[in-house]
Amino acid sequence: MKNSMKSPPLRIDKEGRLFFQGEEITHRKTYLLYFRSLTRDESGRVILRVGREQCPVESEDAPFVVKTIEFVSFGLDGQEAIWLTLNDETKEKLVPETLRIGPGNVPYCKVREGMFEARFSRNAYQLLVPHIRYDKEENCFFLFLNKNKYYLPGN
Repeated sequence: MKNSMKSPPLRIDKEGRLFFQGEEITHRKTYLLYFRSLTRDESGRVILRVGREQCPVESEDAPFVVKTIEFVSFGLDGQEAIWLTLNDETKEKLVPETLRIGPGNVPYCKVREGMFEARFSRNAYQLLVPHIRYDKEENCFFLFLNKNKYYLPGN
C-alpha cells in the first residue's frame, strides 16, 4: 500500500463494497480489517492506515453503510436506544442529532465518534421509518425517540 497522488487504488461504492484497483475485495477478514482501519489524514481525506502504511481511499458516497438497526430498551423508564450495525460488522449507538436526510431521501448519520458519515441501507431505512413522523407546523420530518423530536434536516 504505497501512497500515490494518482487515482486512489482503493474505492468504496455507495453500497459499502470495497475495490482494489477495480477488483472487489470479497475476502471477509481483509474487508473487515480495511474498514476497521479507515481514518482521516490531516486534510480530512479518507485513508486506510495499517501499521505504518497508508493509502488514500476514494468513496462514492459515505464510506460506511448502516446495514441494520435495533431498538434496545434500557432503564426502568423504558428509554430506548437505536443500535446501528455497520458494514464492517461493528455496532454503535446512533447519535440521533446527527441523523439527516440526503439525496434521494436516504438517511445518513455520523459514526465513529463523528469522524465519518454512514448511509442507511434500504433494510435499515425500512426499520427506521415507523419511528419517523411529520411536523406540519415545522414542515419537517423528525425521529420520535424517548418522547423527543430529532428533526431531520434535508439535503
